[in-house]
Amino acid sequence: MNALRQFSLRYLIADAAALSPRERWLSALAGLVGILLMQGILAVLPAGPGISYLLAPLGASSVILFALPHSPLAQPWSLAGGLFISALIGHFCGLWIAPAFLAVGVALGLAIWVTAWLRCIHPPGGAMAVVFALSAQQQPTSLLTALLNVGAALMAVLVVNNLIPGRRYPQCLPATQVAKKDRPVRRSIRHEDIQHALEKLDTYLDISEDDLVRIYDLATTHAHQRHDRRICSEVMSAPAISVEFATELNEAWGLMQANHLHGLPVVDRSQRVIGVLTLENFLRHVEPDGEQGIGDNIRRLLRATPSAYSDKPEVVGQIMSNHFARAQTTTPVSEIAALLASADHPVIIPVLDESQRLAGVLTQTDLLAAIYQRQAAAAARH
Repeated sequence: MNALRQFSLRYLIADAAALSPRERWLSALAGLVGILLMQGILAVLPAGPGISYLLAPLGASSVILFALPHSPLAQPWSLAGGLFISALIGHFCGLWIAPAFLAVGVALGLAIWVTAWLRCIHPPGGAMAVVFALSAQQQPTSLLTALLNVGAALMAVLVVNNLIPGRRYPQCLPATQVAKKDRPVRRSIRHEDIQHALEKLDTYLDISEDDLVRIYDLATTHAHQRHDRRICSEVMSAPAISVEFATELNEAWGLMQANHLHGLPVVDRSQRVIGVLTLENFLRHVEPDGEQGIGDNIRRLLRATPSAYSDKPEVVGQIMSNHFARAQTTTPVSEIAALLASADHPVIIPVLDESQRLAGVLTQTDLLAAIYQRQAAAAARH
């Protein structure tokens, strides 16, 4: 019995994580609403009942569209091209090739080759090719029917999937390609890395590039958590050099230069962190001037204004970042590693104690030093 179980687990049962109960219910509900919406769209179209009716392959498409909405197989070009091109191929194979079994075989093979070449593989397209190959030799089905079915499916999936929280459809432009206003996203692996790996595998993976990168990031973070159980208080720089809201820009700049720092936490009188100050904050307030160099413009920003009124920032609080990442002394180092490698990677991360006061700071240098120390210790043990 155990041998049968091992055989089943190894060869018969897919090694995939089960969907959560919430996702199962959402997919089932989306499928129900989606197929009803498709039928409703076809029913109200100004076409005869002999043309505007639901084709069986749309049932298979619905499973992909509403249970696997982020799959490349579910995207608009895969859906439209995969179904209609396959219907077209099936129709002409049925007209030109006899007997029926040969027409069906040729139609299916051609549909796979052409849709793979055009990068619009959609598994129910195989059923569409077979349906139209058989109907062409028996009771012809209008190609307009296939076109109407594709249109109804596209409208239904656009409406239903975009009403479900957490889903985005279509994925023609992955969210990770564009971050905040013209800022490129930092990814753990790049597009060319994924392309190289897929070329080596030389097979089709039913997963979007965006989701593949996310899986990689989650897996590496989890692996790091298993091996490194240190917390921020063990690797942070303490005590931390900080400035206050009213610290003059020249003084803050001097602190950063003297201590070779790229950023400073900004605290109030109770040592609670209210912002962070980085080199980027200074540069954002340096006005370009074609007649003066960058050094002169920075000196102008740092120079205190003698009068009571000023047309430029004078203190740290006027240029600091109010939105910033933070950590607790008990936060696992693995979480900080993921944060420093994220899209909006911070220069520094203030670390707070139990009373939410500044206890230290973490930088990429601190993290690299911690990783090096761990690797050196592991090498010494072996």
